[in-house]
Amino acid sequence: MMNEVGLDWFFKEQAAKSVDGAFSSFLENNINISGQIRTNASKSHNHLRDFLSEENGRDATFPVTLSIFDRDFLGGSFARHTKVWPLDDIDIYIPLDGSQLVYYEWGIAQPITVLSDYGGFLQNPLLGYRWLRGQYISSERVIAGFAKVLDRHYPQATKIKENGQAVTVRMTYGANDESDGLGFDVVPCFSMKPNNGERPFYLIPSGTDGWIRTNPRVDNDVVDRLNEKHKTFRKAVKLIKYWNQYKMNGAFNSYYVELAIAREYIRKNQTGNIVSPVSFAVALGFWAFNEAARKGNQDSFIAKAPAVEPGTTDFTKTARLSAVSGRATEAWNYELEGDSDRAIRKWQSIFGDNFGS
Repeated sequence: MMNEVGLDWFFKEQAAKSVDGAFSSFLENNINISGQIRTNASKSHNHLRDFLSEENGRDATFPVTLSIFDRDFLGGSFARHTKVWPLDDIDIYIPLDGSQLVYYEWGIAQPITVLSDYGGFLQNPLLGYRWLRGQYISSERVIAGFAKVLDRHYPQATKIKENGQAVTVRMTYGANDESDGLGFDVVPCFSMKPNNGERPFYLIPSGTDGWIRTNPRVDNDVVDRLNEKHKTFRKAVKLIKYWNQYKMNGAFNSYYVELAIAREYIRKNQTGNIVSPVSFAVALGFWAFNEAARKGNQDSFIAKAPAVEPGTTDFTKTARLSAVSGRATEAWNYELEGDSDRAIRKWQSIFGDNFGS
């Protein structure tokens, strides 16, 4: 027969299982992207990547893409498995061959290699008039050139649009009330290897005819490591992104949300703590998100990359986030007390009636 301490622990464990089950069902029924949909998307993005890698063979003035020292890859929330339903955008990064190119900042050549598969012996198409503005490669012209090629390749049922930092390819099939259809953001970029000990990075179009630093591979690696250790990271991120998307109309930058939560998980790593169960992870995630929003921009993981901005927010929206963060903490406290019913009702007040139903 259990003693009082044993009974108390038993009821708390049962309450945790009940709340955890509610989160699992909510993720499965409302947020997660099915394996079949990911498979279908993979077929589409692989076709697109193959087409662009082969374009120089059809048009010698089109940029050569890397295939040896780097190659095209997926970034964004789809690649990190933190995308919430519907699946309407996939980021595809296309590293261009940097043969004969030198990287300048403020007119000064930098000790950074622009990766090339050909060791500088290739007459680089990017040095032709089609892609240059003065002596510099124009990101606007690169985006326009990619858009023109993609528009030629895809049928009229597909919408091609330049959006400054990428070319958006919007497939109209699969469109419904929730989504305009499966979409890809094609990002031409350069793979950069510093010779001064800095972390490798990519240059992507800035949206203003320049180039800015980023490294989606670092983001992918951070998420993989955090989720492998804690098992709750991706779930917490998706749940909070869902709230931002459907309860706040996407007011906050999706990556900003994820970065705030990742930084808090990294701090937990440094203290040797495991973030579990999912309910605690979500409460902690809302707290971290709220703290970041109070302070403003966040630093990127990549040196000299632009700051990560919160999004289209105002006082009302940040106040609402603060209130929801408080409710999430209350829900976690109810669960600690063994009151799973009140915990679930509190989570319903955040995520909607579908939670726990």
